Amino acid sequence: MKIKVTRDTLTPDLRRRLRRVRNPEPALRAAGLVMASMAQDAFTNEAVRPSAWNPLKPRTLARKAAAGYGSSPLIASGTLARSPRIVRSSPREVVVGSDRRAGSHSLAAIHQLGAPKAHIPPRPFFPFRASGEATETAKRRIRDVLLRWLGK
Repeated sequence: MKIKVTRDTLTPDLRRRLRRVRNPEPALRAAGLVMASMAQDAFTNEAVRPSAWNPLKPRTLARKAAAGYGSSPLIASGTLARSPRIVRSSPREVVVGSDRRAGSHSLAAIHQLGAPKAHIPPRPFFPFRASGEATETAKRRIRDVLLRWLGK
């Protein structure tokens, strides 16, 4: 058998892809946007939450009604729901978080993980399970974003 290469179309494509992976920050930012979007969506879409939220207690429902808010957990002014965003990114990482605080504590962390001493149950909205592992939906969406980025 004899193979003769008359035109090299593979090398330019490989070079282009290698240039892309030298600076993965755009791909990481795209992945971060997916995570932030999923976290924002979780406030009104139960399907993207990593686990179900406990129902509100009657006294909490009464307090929310008196304040003119609805009966949905975590939804009052909507600032926490709008707060997930990319906090920082670099060619090595992307950090998604929230700037909402309750005193010196992260309001997002309190609701994501719960606060047993304050009798606040976890109501996770970032697409991560209690173990820290991303949900299957998050993994699939991130994989799709990264594959699209690599294919450009």
